[in-house]
Amino acid sequence: MTERTQSLSRTFSLVALLSVFSKVIGLARDVVVAAAYGTSVLADAYNYAYLFTGNILILFGGLGGPFHSATVTTLAPKRSSSDAGALVVQISFFTVIALAFVGIIIFLFAPQIMQIVAGNYGNDEAARLKFFSETIMQLRVMSPLILLSGLIGVTYGVLNVYNRVFWPSLSPAIASIAIIAAILISNNHESSLPVAVGTLIGAFGQLFAQMPGMFSVGLNYRFSLKGIAGASSYLKVLWPALISTSIGQLIIYVDSFFCSNIGEGAWTAIANANRLVQLPLGVLITAMLVPILPRFTEMAANKKNEDLKAEFRRAISFLWFLALPLSAILLALPEPIIRLLFQRGAFNAESTYLVTTALIYLVPSIIFYMARDLITRVYFAFQDSKTPFYIAMVAMFVKAFLDWLFVIAIPLGVAGISLATSLITVFNLFLLAYFLRPKLGLMGFSSLLKPVSIMVIAAAVTYACARYGFAIMQHYFASMSLLPLAFKIFSSATISGALYIGLAYICKLDEAKLLSQKLRLAK
Repeated sequence: MTERTQSLSRTFSLVALLSVFSKVIGLARDVVVAAAYGTSVLADAYNYAYLFTGNILILFGGLGGPFHSATVTTLAPKRSSSDAGALVVQISFFTVIALAFVGIIIFLFAPQIMQIVAGNYGNDEAARLKFFSETIMQLRVMSPLILLSGLIGVTYGVLNVYNRVFWPSLSPAIASIAIIAAILISNNHESSLPVAVGTLIGAFGQLFAQMPGMFSVGLNYRFSLKGIAGASSYLKVLWPALISTSIGQLIIYVDSFFCSNIGEGAWTAIANANRLVQLPLGVLITAMLVPILPRFTEMAANKKNEDLKAEFRRAISFLWFLALPLSAILLALPEPIIRLLFQRGAFNAESTYLVTTALIYLVPSIIFYMARDLITRVYFAFQDSKTPFYIAMVAMFVKAFLDWLFVIAIPLGVAGISLATSLITVFNLFLLAYFLRPKLGLMGFSSLLKPVSIMVIAAAVTYACARYGFAIMQHYFASMSLLPLAFKIFSSATISGALYIGLAYICKLDEAKLLSQKLRLAK
């Protein structure tokens, strides 16, 4: 293994471990929020307000988001330049001005926004009035998150370029801890305002956690009104990527609009199912994008197209190798997992049923989501964010049709929203792969046919082992108290996961050896 490959593997392993920790804390946050509000009107109010604030923070400010990607693409070639610090200040200034304006608009027009997105919410007038009152209040409280999202994204990008990956990977845990603390301290379950305040405090914590790293990279930060070389490149990559991501966010708004026609708790069920899916997605995608985006950018700049394609194939094959058994276990044990994690307090059996239904139809999107996100970064490496933007626009209209089809024409409820999401992810990936061909030619996916086929077969065995292993334990250990249920899920998941790894080794998959190498490097 070359020194560069070792460095990439170490970064992947470190980011993966820190991301796992952050996701575990995030799961604890979801458990606390679910226990406090269940799938009630208050939970819906928070999740709808979060659409325009917290969701934007995750999409815009997260690793792989438009501000992070544009910063990495712009700063990576100039990392040793004397103007690098001035460039960071200038792009931060542009970011603050633009997003502050958006935040003010959302604060002022919160009632009108919610009327457009969720005007059909609920059949009960009292519940409807409570929903709108809570949502508008929370939307205004969390509106500063929009400004913070850009600053967090820029600092993520700077730290990524200079290989400071500790705080960017760990800081989401700060936001989760703030939400948990706000709920536990307030102990007020008659309003979901405490969780909104906790979300805002947590976002400030994320930003402040980045600052020491920013000042340790050795850049000479200075403000200049003169155009800095690279600033135009930042805007060139950012605006289409930002609009493309916004189109993706509009797809979520389309989902929320149709969810308001389903009934109370529908959007909260979709949000909770999506967070469970994001557990493996968030860890694996984040761990891969942090070290590989600068590599893609460097290869594209040096016109090493064959190396870039080989790097892409290795990355997607390894991501699929890790994601397939996790997806199989989620599909095999959705109801027991949700019951174990969430069913307490205000989160009742009906809530479990809603989230389980949404989750089953959402899990298949994991594999395609990973490929879509990775291939989008290839476009960014070529400083082309227009193509993903145009594709996202087409996808938005297709998604609206699919939501209408599966919610209104064929009333599948929350299952319809999830099914439409999985289908649109496949559609999006297909178009991205097709329009990448003029830049790179054939990607050489035929070389992945054999290993991926082995992975799929092994994942099918994993599914069967987890499902029937749990059923057998249910038969012989009928007690459904918390500890036995946890033991049954853990045992069936561990045995089936070990079987997957064993089959991979027997079939001599390179990904199994690579996993061993990364685990050794992480020690």
